[in-house]
Amino acid sequence: MKKTAIMGCGWLGKVLAQSLIAQGHHVRGSVTTESHLEVLRNMGIEPSLIKLGNEAINGNLNDFLEGVGTLVIAFPPGRRKNPDANYASRIKILVDALAKHPSCKLLLLGSIGVFGAAQGVVNEKSIPTPDGISGQQLLEAEEFIRAAANPATIVRLGGLVGGDRHPAKQLAGRTNIPAPQAPTNLVHRQDVVRFLMAIIEEGHWGKTLHCVSPNHQQRVDFYTQSSKRLNLPLPSFAETASKRNKKVMDSRSAALFDFSYRLADCGVEGS
Repeated sequence: MKKTAIMGCGWLGKVLAQSLIAQGHHVRGSVTTESHLEVLRNMGIEPSLIKLGNEAINGNLNDFLEGVGTLVIAFPPGRRKNPDANYASRIKILVDALAKHPSCKLLLLGSIGVFGAAQGVVNEKSIPTPDGISGQQLLEAEEFIRAAANPATIVRLGGLVGGDRHPAKQLAGRTNIPAPQAPTNLVHRQDVVRFLMAIIEEGHWGKTLHCVSPNHQQRVDFYTQSSKRLNLPLPSFAETASKRNKKVMDSRSAALFDFSYRLADCGVEGS
């Protein structure tokens, strides 16, 4: 039986785990709080309690990775909740520990946050010029993954939508929201899972890929329409000009594994 581990088995990881299990994988999932262990166990996921700090790993990583063919690195950078969190350092610690597991392939769920907000139209060949510390750490983390001895692929995800998560909820009723004309760079969780499953099942390693919906609506249009569909208070956008123009393109997946986005409008349907 194929064994796959998901480091950070949360909102996205659990849905990915369900798809992997349906395809015959034995899935291990890591969480950082004991109360979540039983949740994973009830889903048919073998749970582990593992915490990655800036300087050390707490938990039995070797048991977690024993016999695993693919490790999906799905934990978030975490700076919003903990400004001292260093995502790049945590990835480096993990990569160093993987020296004991050279046959384990790596799938890093990264972010389009490696690109600056004013970089315009970018694709997988574009050189990222990140804004701020978070973007710099994302880019450093990618470099550590590429330097690993393990076969690895990096997937830069757009803003995630699906289930009860929708970015319109964050902006509902707010006023003077900047960058009304900036393009959206979103992707639905269902499409992300299909995207990742294709990589794992078909073995597309050594790649840097973008998983972002091809529909890039202006922010003012998308959030206004979405708020109406969700019966939320309408947002109000600023009238001042903005330099935010980042539009992230997925230019590789269609040719690489015949991928198409089924929920390209990133609406509220589906889970």
